[in-house]
Amino acid sequence: MSNLVKLLNFTAHPQLEKSLGYDSNHPWVAFHWEPEIDQVMYSDGKNIGAGISVAWQIFLQHPLVNSEVKDYQLNETDQYWLILDRKNRNLYVGTAKIVSTMLEQPESLNLLACLDEKVDIVSDFSQNFNYSPKTRLRINLFDQNIKSLIVITASVLIASITFGSWLLMRSRFQPQANQNKVSTTVVNSVACGVGGSNDFSSFFNTSNGEKELHLVGVYEARSDHRGGYHPTGTINVKIERKNKPVILVLSSYEPVHWNVSLDKEVKLEKVIINGYHDQEISGISEIPIEEFSYQGTGRYLGKFAYQWDKFHHHPSTASLVTKLEQFTKTNLTSFQGCYRGTNFTIK
Repeated sequence: MSNLVKLLNFTAHPQLEKSLGYDSNHPWVAFHWEPEIDQVMYSDGKNIGAGISVAWQIFLQHPLVNSEVKDYQLNETDQYWLILDRKNRNLYVGTAKIVSTMLEQPESLNLLACLDEKVDIVSDFSQNFNYSPKTRLRINLFDQNIKSLIVITASVLIASITFGSWLLMRSRFQPQANQNKVSTTVVNSVACGVGGSNDFSSFFNTSNGEKELHLVGVYEARSDHRGGYHPTGTINVKIERKNKPVILVLSSYEPVHWNVSLDKEVKLEKVIINGYHDQEISGISEIPIEEFSYQGTGRYLGKFAYQWDKFHHHPSTASLVTKLEQFTKTNLTSFQGCYRGTNFTIK
C-alpha cells in the first residue's frame, strides 16, 4: 500500500458509486465534501459533478465505515477525499491534492492497484463477517435493504428540507416550463467540459419587465486550488442579448478573473459580482460594478449555486435568487453554470 493514501479495511458494494450519484464508466472515481455548498462532489479525472449528499452522509455514518474514516472528517471538510478502485472495489483515503493529482495521472492509479492486487476482494454479501485480527475485514456495505433505505431516507429528507423553497420557485417558474425546454437556444455554455466539468445546466424565463437579469454561476475556474492556495482562474463571458438592458451577475466561490465582452448594441446596465474569494473583472468600462466577495469587500450574497436542475429548489439558491431580484428589482431571466467553467455566452 502507498504511504500517500490509506487503503481502507473493507471493500465496496458493486452499487456504491451509483448510490452516491455517480453513473459514468471510468475505472476510478473520488468523492469529497464541499462545505461551502453543503454538497458531496465526485471526480473521475475527466468528469466533475454533484453526488447525492444524503446518501453520502448515511454511508459515512455506518458504524463499520465510521470506525475507519472518522478521523478524516469526510462529511465536514474537503481536506481528504475518498477514492474507489471500481475494478477491485478497494477504497482509499488521501489528501485532496494527492487524490486529484492521481486522478489526472492514470499511471499512478494503475500502480496503486498493482500494489494491492493481492487483497482478498469480497464480491458477494455475507452475513457472517470474520473479525479475526489476522483476516482483513470483509464487508459489503450496501445490501438491498440499505440501498432502499438510502432512497427512502433521501427522498423524505430532501422533500422535508426543501419543500417550502421548491414551492416558491415552482410557483414562480412553472408557467415558463415549455420555454425552459428550449433554453439552450438562449443561454449557452461553450466550455463546461473543456477545461471545466460536464455538468452544465441552464434556465430561461421570459422577461416581462423593462430589464433582464442574467446569472452565471460556477464553483471554480481551475482545479489546482487547495487549502491555503487559491489561484485565480479566468472565465470569458460574452453577451449577445440586445432586446433589453441587461443586469449581469457573476458568481464563484473560488477567485475568478471575469473577462466580459459585448456585441454591438448590447445595453449592459450593471454588473454584480458575488464570491467568497476576491473577484476581478475586465473588458468593460464606464459601467457600474458592484462586488460582493467576502475577502474583497467583507460581504457576499450567499451560497454559490452552479447547477440549476439540482439546486434550483435548494434554500441557499432560492435565497440567492431572491436577494438578487430584490436588490435589482428585476425578475431572473436566465441562469447558466457548472462546477468548473471557463466560457459562457448569453444569447
